[in-house]
Amino acid sequence: MKIRLFDDHEALSQQAAADIFTELNQGGRCNFAPTGGSSPLRLYQHLVARLQAENAGQQVHYYLQDDVPLRGREQQPGVIYQHIDRHLLTPAGIPPQRIHPLTLANVAQQDAAIAADGGLDLLLLGVGQDGHIAANLPGTPFDTLTREIEVDRCHGVLMAALVQEVGSEENVPDSYLSFGIHTIMQARHIRVLINGENKAEIVRRTVSYTHLTLPTKA
Repeated sequence: MKIRLFDDHEALSQQAAADIFTELNQGGRCNFAPTGGSSPLRLYQHLVARLQAENAGQQVHYYLQDDVPLRGREQQPGVIYQHIDRHLLTPAGIPPQRIHPLTLANVAQQDAAIAADGGLDLLLLGVGQDGHIAANLPGTPFDTLTREIEVDRCHGVLMAALVQEVGSEENVPDSYLSFGIHTIMQARHIRVLINGENKAEIVRRTVSYTHLTLPTKA
């Protein structure tokens, strides 16, 4: 594991975009799983600009690592797909045949499909303040695969996060989708993007080796 520190979010975003651009353009097909959230948005702006300026990345396929469908529209790509599409896929002009959403229709077969496609070459992760990665909450077993996860409506922190994602409690679905921790760890290269003082405590807890139930410990 290599840890790099930056003076500010802009410096982090520029360097991460440059590094990811290089990894995406090694020659031959590259399977990339970007992350949602706010931390990578500036990174995606830099990455899109570079892809367009150099007419690069034609061999890159994009895989969604988690998603939250809206209630009543469960068969459609959810809010995380829409977020990544708005900030990365559409601005970069990625055609549908190189985009691989995670949906209720394909979730049970997604690990096998990724393996058949050659596996994930690069996976970009964000980290929640509680240590979750993708949609794997603290306590998730490290051997989990890509799956549908039932919403626990008694879990206050989870419900608050889902309401923030989908806009209202009425839109919270009965389940959401995520790569498992084992799925994530099969990627050839993993980059974890952490920004902000509010993430300092979870970083400390992760590197302290004392909180073994955190997904970040994988």
